[in-house]
Amino acid sequence: MLPRPGTLPMRLVYMLIGAIAGLSVWALGDVLPDVMPNARMMLLISAAGFGFFGILAALLGPVSAVRAAVAALAMALPAALLLLWASFRYNTAAAFMDRGYGSGAFLYLLAIGAPFVIAALHRRGGWRHYGALFDAAWNLVVRVAAGWLFAGVVWLVLLLSDQLLGLVNIGIIKDLIALAPVPYLVTGIALGLGLSIVHELRDYVSPFLAIQLLRALLPALLLVLAVFIAALPLRGLANLFGQFSAAATLIAVTLAGVTLITTAIHRDDGMSVQGRGMLLATRVLSGLLPVPAALALWAVWLRVDQHGLTPNRIAAGIAAGVALAYALAYAAALVTQGNWRRHQRGVNKWMALATLAISVLWLTPLLNPERLSTASQISRAQAGAAHEDLPLWEMAHEWGIAGQRGLNRLKAAAKAAGDEDMLAQISHARLAPSRWDYSERHASDDTTSLDGVVPLRPEGSTLPPGALEGLDPEERRRIREACSRRLTGGRPGCVIVIAPFEPTETADRAIGFYATAEDAARLVAYRLHEGRLIVQGSPRDIRAGNYPYASSTVIREILAGEFRLVPAPRTVLEVGGMQLFPEN
Repeated sequence: MLPRPGTLPMRLVYMLIGAIAGLSVWALGDVLPDVMPNARMMLLISAAGFGFFGILAALLGPVSAVRAAVAALAMALPAALLLLWASFRYNTAAAFMDRGYGSGAFLYLLAIGAPFVIAALHRRGGWRHYGALFDAAWNLVVRVAAGWLFAGVVWLVLLLSDQLLGLVNIGIIKDLIALAPVPYLVTGIALGLGLSIVHELRDYVSPFLAIQLLRALLPALLLVLAVFIAALPLRGLANLFGQFSAAATLIAVTLAGVTLITTAIHRDDGMSVQGRGMLLATRVLSGLLPVPAALALWAVWLRVDQHGLTPNRIAAGIAAGVALAYALAYAAALVTQGNWRRHQRGVNKWMALATLAISVLWLTPLLNPERLSTASQISRAQAGAAHEDLPLWEMAHEWGIAGQRGLNRLKAAAKAAGDEDMLAQISHARLAPSRWDYSERHASDDTTSLDGVVPLRPEGSTLPPGALEGLDPEERRRIREACSRRLTGGRPGCVIVIAPFEPTETADRAIGFYATAEDAARLVAYRLHEGRLIVQGSPRDIRAGNYPYASSTVIREILAGEFRLVPAPRTVLEVGGMQLFPEN
């Protein structure tokens, strides 16, 4: 029988559990790799151990220590087995963990599954009760955050104490901390004590304050989203198409909206927002959320349509799909019969279960991103995609066994077709130790001229023959790669603007704009000297006083003639709200 909460023995029990957890984490991280020759077995034991103690820390307080330990083991071991299963997609466990997708799915399973376990242990069938799930999830966030905050304060006090004793040449604290297991032991004890105290004061330390603060942000997000949607017809969608950065922003905005709506509707109508204005704001935000979610999915799809699947794009597509499902379900709740807030609470529960299922699938052969990506890229190659637009290095080094088998298929097809260039590129991809080395090898192999490849503006501008051939091989490769990209409307992803930017000079200067893999634009300043372009750094935005970030939209605007050369008193290139000058 455990002592009653709030008593000194209870704190000692939690501190002891924390000490055991800290020492175990130290052993798993620092000792096990030296004594366990089998890397996959080490992965299984480490994942199960880290998962067990992580869930144990999360459950301590609301759940008794014994039941928390049983539940933590029941969660951590199956999740670790799934992680081990997924690791066989790669030749080594280390290569699999380096990618990060598997560990992300593993951690998500444990983090989102914990509230369901807490609710289930509180009452029979509690995992189906939204109020119990809501309380478990938010209390878990506050409790764990407070526990780690307390552990951080303990370390701050220890370090300050060490500094103070150091003034009188006493280094006992520093000597103790230098012992390998001590930092883990101290952290575990501090975390256990913190969790115990937070649980004792659960009537005073509640998520209510955090929820109220988040609710206050709902009208602000609504205003920003409304302005964004209103500006779409005026500004257009050019900045969204195919851009991962834009897609990530839109997904984040949608999920932020979901979180704020969740705080507004709370666990039941009695705890939700009551004011007419906040209720209206919550309804309007629910109705607007499908717009950024749909745009995010569209942006990812356009990227996939242009360049095929990769594990990154699959993950982004799933995230965008989940965000859109949330948003559409929230909006549908507004028009269904009955209480719309109750319907939205049901959406939260079922979407959480759906994302847990996706995480499980990600760790099984049913959702193997490396295999799906490899199949997509092979289809692109068979359809005639340019060799340089295929992620050959990634297939060789980052996509595990599926990617390597895909390269073998491409190699066999290239041999049958007598495609020596593809065979050479596959060989380079396999031998290159890094993506940079692979790109550098291509740069040194590419001796073809860039004359006529890069569009020049203003219309009628010319460069001397071979003006770009003086650039280093890597820069020429990057220019050729940018020009091979096709922006919305089929325009090339590069342009050079030539003008007498400095009236006191006899030679022209130039600014190059080159689309990158992220659909931003890389800006380069040039000076024309003896018939060759010489790189002189980056152009400066005179208006903003900085070296600007630019999207590939700027390239489309320049190619469409939507720019001006303005004397001010130097000539500046005015485009996309910037005034660019090619400074040294």
